[in-house]
Amino acid sequence: MSVKNRISVSFDDMEFQILERLSSHTQRSKAELIRTIVEEFLKDNPNRFRLKTGISRDTNILLDPDGSGS
Repeated sequence: MSVKNRISVSFDDMEFQILERLSSHTQRSKAELIRTIVEEFLKDNPNRFRLKTGISRDTNILLDPDGSGS
C-alpha cells in the first residue's frame, strides 16, 4: 500500500525526547502531534513564509485553498 503526501522530518535528540514525552502524555502519535503543531502555526501565522510582494490578502490561502473564506 503506497502512502501519498509523505514527508520526512528530522529532529535533534533533545527535540525528539520532548516530542516523545508529549506523545506519551497526550496519547497521540508523534505524527499526529507534528500535524497539529504545523496546522496551528500556519493558522496563527499565515504570512510567516510568504514573500514580501506588497500584496495584502484578506483570507488565509494556506489553509483555505479555494479562497472561499469558509
